[in-house]
Amino acid sequence: MKRLVSVLVVCLFVLSTVGAQPVSETKTAQPLEVQFAVMAGPTGFSSVALAQNGGRLSDELKVNLQVFPSPNEVIARLANGELDFAALPSNLASILYNRGLKVKLAAVIGNGMLSVLSSDGSVQGVEDLLGKTVHVPGAGSTPDQMSQLLLAQAGLVAGSDVVLDYSIAAPAQLAQMVIAGKVELAMLPQPFVSMILGKSAKAAEVLDVQALYHSLSGVESYPMSVLVVSESFMKNHPRALATILSAYEESVAWVNANPQEAGNAIEEAGIMASAMATPAIPSCNLVFVPSSEAKDAVQAYYSFLHSFSPASIGGKVPGDDLYL
Repeated sequence: MKRLVSVLVVCLFVLSTVGAQPVSETKTAQPLEVQFAVMAGPTGFSSVALAQNGGRLSDELKVNLQVFPSPNEVIARLANGELDFAALPSNLASILYNRGLKVKLAAVIGNGMLSVLSSDGSVQGVEDLLGKTVHVPGAGSTPDQMSQLLLAQAGLVAGSDVVLDYSIAAPAQLAQMVIAGKVELAMLPQPFVSMILGKSAKAAEVLDVQALYHSLSGVESYPMSVLVVSESFMKNHPRALATILSAYEESVAWVNANPQEAGNAIEEAGIMASAMATPAIPSCNLVFVPSSEAKDAVQAYYSFLHSFSPASIGGKVPGDDLYL
């Protein structure tokens, strides 16, 4: 009898203890924090909606959007495993691949947006470039790569038929020199093209680089910027990967449809001043093309770059395993 009483007492104590557990002590898991890098300038424009709502895509997922002034720091952080995603010029994805970094090209997020501009409108077309000097912002930059590629495809020799001048490396400074009439010809990307045309009544677009690329290559456009994801994130968080890619696609659509609001968000994120970003957005060719659909265009672009400058893509055209 004493033993039975003791068992009953223990059971009652256990039941009362379980029943006394407050509901408020149930803990909610912390969201997965995703490290996402973009660069200042048009490459980062289409990402800004990811930063809304404090970067919270859901209760389980938060994006930390980080803005960098140049790709070098982004590359270093990718190499160190500090980043999960990065928006980069497309040739850098190939360079990372050829260096052995474990990244996947997830999507093309920006097609070509380059133009050759004349400060006084005296040059009317590509045929007028013979014997001229074209200023290009930075040796090895995308404008430089496209300048050399298109000259070669057109049968012109850089340095003799057309001189490429790299003395003004900063696109913003070069744009101001065109507006002031101190530089006759320049190859520049958006938003500097829109800025020049908006501030100078004499300036004119001499050449739409995308149209020339299409006529020479047969490919509609070239992928100027891409989204890469670390292989480890892809393997460890497949559901989060799908959510982020879907959110990025929605972000691109929102930026294109709402340039004024997007321009304000771009400035708030520290990517570029709204006054420059907003008018340029419609001309920035912001897209979202999954790697499975973009692969042929990307490989064609890499092959063109490799044909005249293997170093611009890291030495060789990447294999199929670059693509997500």
